[in-house]
Amino acid sequence: MENLDAAWLTSLHILFFLLAVTCASFNSDNVLFQLQFPGASSPGQMEQFADNILTMTTANNEQYQCIVPPENDPNAQNVLSYDGPSANKLMEPVLKGGSCTLRVETYWTYELCHGMHLRQFHEEKLPGRDTKKQEFFLGKDFAYPPDEQFACQNISKIKGPAKDIKVPTIYMEGKDIPFFEVIMGNGTPCDLKSNTPRLTRVKYICDKNGRGDILSLKETSTCEYEAILFSAHLCSHPLYRLKESPINMIRCHAMDGSPANPEAYEALNKKDNIHHVSQPKQAETDTDTKIVQSVDRATRGPVTSLADDQLLRDFLQGDYCLHGGQGWWKFEFCYGKYAQQYHLDKTGKTIVLLGAWDEDAHKKWWADAKKAKPSSSSKQVTHFYSGGDMCDLTGKPRQVQVKLKCKESLSQHAVTIYLVEPATCDYILGVEASIICPLLDSADEFGLLHTDEPKP
Repeated sequence: MENLDAAWLTSLHILFFLLAVTCASFNSDNVLFQLQFPGASSPGQMEQFADNILTMTTANNEQYQCIVPPENDPNAQNVLSYDGPSANKLMEPVLKGGSCTLRVETYWTYELCHGMHLRQFHEEKLPGRDTKKQEFFLGKDFAYPPDEQFACQNISKIKGPAKDIKVPTIYMEGKDIPFFEVIMGNGTPCDLKSNTPRLTRVKYICDKNGRGDILSLKETSTCEYEAILFSAHLCSHPLYRLKESPINMIRCHAMDGSPANPEAYEALNKKDNIHHVSQPKQAETDTDTKIVQSVDRATRGPVTSLADDQLLRDFLQGDYCLHGGQGWWKFEFCYGKYAQQYHLDKTGKTIVLLGAWDEDAHKKWWADAKKAKPSSSSKQVTHFYSGGDMCDLTGKPRQVQVKLKCKESLSQHAVTIYLVEPATCDYILGVEASIICPLLDSADEFGLLHTDEPKP
């Protein structure tokens, strides 16, 4: 009975006895129940349901005989009968049609040309120069997954209960949604995996209005990605349509002397005017990959109190580090020490040093870049960290520009961190934190921060 409508459970005490008796029999995540009060039963009506009747007494001593549907009701079984194109055939117009879709992020743009490639790129128009472009291929061409669990993608004739045919599903919006998958490999070599080509698993889900739009894109393991898209082409195949859970009616007939509807039920209807509106959840579309922006969000608002002096000193000494990131990679920034990305799993911790602090190297970079001294109204300062882990693709150490930006928040621990890679193994790490706010005005001629105003 775990899936009984929450509104009934919280508002009607009359269900307590029924729940206690039947919860063991109806412990299914895919079964929904709804109460009905059709009034008194007619003579002989209840005899045919003798094995499924429970007597319920409400808090007001009202009594009802409730007909509880059997767990294996044959009328509730979903029997399929299909003789049409397989999912592979249905998706051929998409995978071989050459159509493309774009997804625009803050820094990167993603181009998915179905069945051909998944590319991320950034174009920057420099004054007086040609357009500068950086791009990575997250996958090229396509192949059907070899796993046995995807054999259903080639099924064209179905006859029998749907429960006998297992289709891979992905858990979204509180539901198990069936999906169709293709694999796009042979992407840009990944230096973190001995130059193994990047690979993306593209999952298509049925949506009658879908046009191949990218719902989400994330990194599931090092240089392996998952893209989820909408497609209307799948919806004609019964295995890939979203399965709605059937609603089983529990009919409670009033016994002698009891009203047709319990007093609590009537009160509930009058209070809510029988309007129960379920608001759909917003689909999550954040992208979080090593190359892509990865964000930890915090509540925004005015800064009501500045970080205490000891916390500021700990931060500037590199003893108080900032952490962020969602998905496969997380990020750690320790001011004046290092910036790194890491991944934790059962086998341990994988760390990639993006750059270490070298004050002389930073000052040279600052001078070469001809950075101006930040003004008192500056909300951001950039530092250069070099000498990171060696990059196999360039043969040079990694390096990163750390952009420190004030993040106004009610919490002094609020932090947002994102990473982009404009060039191979050359990164930009955005760090937005409330602890940075009181420090920016103290930046000296090299952008270095202090706990008090710098001397002229």
